[in-house]
Amino acid sequence: MNQDLAGRLLKAGLLTAAALVASATVALASNAVRGASYLGHFTGGATAAISFKVSANGSRLTELSVDTPIKCGGGCGGIPSGRAASVRIRNGKFKVIVKLLALGSSSKVIGTDTVTGTFLKHGGARGTITSHFNSGGGGRSESWTATG
Repeated sequence: MNQDLAGRLLKAGLLTAAALVASATVALASNAVRGASYLGHFTGGATAAISFKVSANGSRLTELSVDTPIKCGGGCGGIPSGRAASVRIRNGKFKVIVKLLALGSSSKVIGTDTVTGTFLKHGGARGTITSHFNSGGGGRSESWTATG
């Protein structure tokens, strides 16, 4: 084998090894438990606030459901839960804006919940849910914690 070909093969091997190490580092950067179901509560509360599953490969949240952190004093007809089908996990964190639909409607958006989260060591997660309503109300933010 000539030296030029051997040098190119060595460089290709080193690049492949570097790519494998980089992809393993990204995979290890998240503490999300692959395939786990998480259930969380608002800080200091017993009421469930958030639930989601982590995909089998650990790269996405699925079946995300969040409760809006605002209580209705009556007359508003209730506040729906927000839902998202799939959310990408990047470096052990996620952020998604979930549309809140009017009760009984499949299309009328009355506001949004912005949901952020970070996966912790030992299978936990924490974050915030912040509500905003089209009528100008809301803006309330609550912290949550969850276990997987």
